[in-house]
Amino acid sequence: MGGKNAAIVFSDADLNNCIPALIRGSFINQGQICLSTSRIYVERKLFSTFAERFVTEAKKIKMGDPLEDETWLGPVCSKPHYERIKQYLKIAKEEGATFLCGSENLNLPDNNRKGYFIGPVVLTDLPDDSRCMQEEIFGPVTCLTPFDDIQDVIDRANRVNYGLSATIWSTDLQKIHSIAPKLEVGTVWCNCWLVRNLHMPFGGEKRSGLGREGTEDSRDFYTYKKTICIKYKLP
Repeated sequence: MGGKNAAIVFSDADLNNCIPALIRGSFINQGQICLSTSRIYVERKLFSTFAERFVTEAKKIKMGDPLEDETWLGPVCSKPHYERIKQYLKIAKEEGATFLCGSENLNLPDNNRKGYFIGPVVLTDLPDDSRCMQEEIFGPVTCLTPFDDIQDVIDRANRVNYGLSATIWSTDLQKIHSIAPKLEVGTVWCNCWLVRNLHMPFGGEKRSGLGREGTEDSRDFYTYKKTICIKYKLP
């Protein structure tokens, strides 16, 4: 269940709700969640305000020992994965990304420097076909990009090989109801993220997996069905 999950933020979104949720969605567990948000499309007239507020909050994230109460972001899971994420950051620079927030100055205490730490990274100015916009990095890295047109942003959000989840941020319910069915993903969260009822079907489309799980769907998925056909001639 890989994911390259998109958020679509409209100019009428409630940023007091949206930004904390997308900070959490982008960086919690060091971005090592299949449902993490790694592409954020923001309506152009809101883009500058959103980017400024989002980056300000990202820079406040406390890194360190995950066993300490105040720590929000710990190390990534292994050295090979750390090197993989760092390679993607190198690729981002080669692809022309602007780093709105990098991980150069972690300000970690000496006793925490042994872990594989990568601070929150916020990128912009990347084309949709760039590797960092198309491939799952699985780290604390998210890409911001503006959009102008509803149909265009739907097409751009769908233009990846993954289809696990997406979020829509708007106070216009009619707009939400119009867009959500058109997103090629298994779950669409609207003005929220990672709200789950385990009875609801969960799964993805495209390279994000096959089938669905969750109560009835899990039962069906693990049920072996057989068809028996008998030709019988009546006496």
